[in-house]
Amino acid sequence: MIEKRFSNWQFMRRYLRPYSCRLLLLGGLLAISIGLQLYGPQLLRDFLDAAQSGAVTRLLVSLGVAFFIVTVLQKGVTLYTTYLSEDLGWAATNNLRIDLTEHCMRLDMGFHKLKTPGELIQRIDGDVSHLAEYFSRLLVQVLGNTVLVVGILIILFRENWRIGLIGLAYGLLTLGLLQIVAKFTVAVWKDVSKAYANLHGYVEERIGGTEDIRANGGEQYVMNKLYPLLAAVAKNRIRANLIGGATFSSSYMLYVLAVVATLAVAGSLFLQNQMTIGTLFLLVFYVRLMESPIKYIRRQISNLQRAIASIGRIQEFFQLEPDVKENISATLPERATAVHFHDVSFAYKDRLSVNGNPMTDNRSPMTDNGHSKVLHNISFSLKPGNVLGLLGRTGSGKTTLTRLLFRLYDVDAGKISLDGIDVASVGLSDLRRHIGMVTQEVQLFEATVRDNLTLFRNYDPAKKPIADAQILAAIETLGLGEWLAELPDGLDTVLKTGGQGLSAGEAQLLAFTRVFLRDPQLVILDEASSRLDPATEHLLERAIDKLLNGRTAIIIAHRLHTVQRADDILILENGRIAEHGLRTELVTNPDSRFSQLLQTGMEAALA
Repeated sequence: MIEKRFSNWQFMRRYLRPYSCRLLLLGGLLAISIGLQLYGPQLLRDFLDAAQSGAVTRLLVSLGVAFFIVTVLQKGVTLYTTYLSEDLGWAATNNLRIDLTEHCMRLDMGFHKLKTPGELIQRIDGDVSHLAEYFSRLLVQVLGNTVLVVGILIILFRENWRIGLIGLAYGLLTLGLLQIVAKFTVAVWKDVSKAYANLHGYVEERIGGTEDIRANGGEQYVMNKLYPLLAAVAKNRIRANLIGGATFSSSYMLYVLAVVATLAVAGSLFLQNQMTIGTLFLLVFYVRLMESPIKYIRRQISNLQRAIASIGRIQEFFQLEPDVKENISATLPERATAVHFHDVSFAYKDRLSVNGNPMTDNRSPMTDNGHSKVLHNISFSLKPGNVLGLLGRTGSGKTTLTRLLFRLYDVDAGKISLDGIDVASVGLSDLRRHIGMVTQEVQLFEATVRDNLTLFRNYDPAKKPIADAQILAAIETLGLGEWLAELPDGLDTVLKTGGQGLSAGEAQLLAFTRVFLRDPQLVILDEASSRLDPATEHLLERAIDKLLNGRTAIIIAHRLHTVQRADDILILENGRIAEHGLRTELVTNPDSRFSQLLQTGMEAALA
């Protein structure tokens, strides 16, 4: 669990600490590189002074070869240092990506309904990619070059205090300039990152709905909404680049003034025979050498400020806590479970209206926090091993009721218990291991059949793997044996994202198999409302019988034959229980709502 708040330094240290040895090696190589950079110009001074004094050729050749060797060594060390720093940066930020993804998956459904996948991708990958540069380049191009500048200043003061003051003034004025623009740059890069998040979220959502958009002629609308988002990105990038350009121009002018001042002072001393030509060259070389590290610092300062802005956004993300919290004090028994709803009321806190404001409904009573209730004082019991047929029109609260059982949300009032145990006192993993859910929309991943059926459980060392023999037995039991036999690689066949290439019936059967392998004590089935061909319908009916055998079940039913396997019937209307009782009793009561539904045609009445 990420601590509540880090400073930038603490945040960086947390992810660099596992790589301490690599950091020490990097620091050592950096020191060698800086030392070689500072030593090279000394050889050039000796060469010039020796040449002016008429030294023998052998000495000049020796000095030239030494300078060449020092330069080659320095470039080689720098190259390897760059490799190590990049490797370190990506290793550290990959751990951060893991923490962000894990934290994202812990957050409630309410959060995910308000955030598009594109926004989350920008936060997990886009912001973290900025940090990869932060980690990898901070040591080499910022700290390393800062040390190099300090070393140059020490040498300048040792050679001539006047030139040392010129170099010091140049460095301080440049750093002061960078400090002045820093606060503006951080704010601008925050706006840039936010603009990109909005753009990515919009594009991801529209690409996902391409079929509906094209079918309804919405292409022009999509493009019209895209232009303002692109304009926002452009506006913020232009602001950021203008600040960067102004900083570059100002700092370069300071560099030119420093070189001119050095030439003036050193030239005057040379004309007065107080300085050799080699020393003059050395001083000008060092002042010019200062421009390179300061240039890198200046160039990276905007990246570092962008990274600092990303750290702020990432830490804000880590501050988000799920409303559904674990307070484990009980475990569920390994048997078909009884279900009890005790005066349960609930309202979504995550619904937004079309203008982005919290949604209210004047027809429904409000909760204390101002949100309209979706469920009102729901109370019922379901015996172990029995099947509850849950009926109601769209928006009556059927799906919400099952989400509360799964603790995707917590109730606002009342209590839900399984075998007399409050679900709020059970660990989420224990609760969700005991409950299996099959929804109308089956989520299939681009992975093997095996991984789709086990939901990647075999990669979790904390869980017992599911053997292929067990998977094959479940497939045969639920009627998918012939389908599997036609696949080119059997269980190793890779399915396409979203189940492309599969029929609706095949996807539903795969979802049944997935739940069957988990062997839950309570099954929640949201029956597909679309009509299937008779052969597939027969396979689904047989699969449902196998899945429900010996288990407690709640079925959101849309068809008459599905309701007929229910022991109890519960009809919801506007979030309230309109009718609840034994199916056999309600069928024989002509005044019951259920009996009237059967007479008028259930599918039409519940549409």
